[in-house]
Amino acid sequence: MRLRAEIVIEIEAPDFVVAAEHQRRVEVLHEAVRQAYPQASMLLRERKERAAARQVQAARPILHQTGRLHAYAD
Repeated sequence: MRLRAEIVIEIEAPDFVVAAEHQRRVEVLHEAVRQAYPQASMLLRERKERAAARQVQAARPILHQTGRLHAYAD
């Protein structure tokens, strides 16, 4: 049986200096994990907030494809 363990840490950093400090701390934690699991790997990447995530809009009802038929007169 194969297992895959993933650890996700979301970090908010105001600038690159603070981000680098967090990166060093995470690398220290990764080394501790590698002592027990030598095949462990780490991926650190910058995530940018999507414009859609910043502005939440209320869902509007769908006005088409309701299944209703129009009443036609002859």
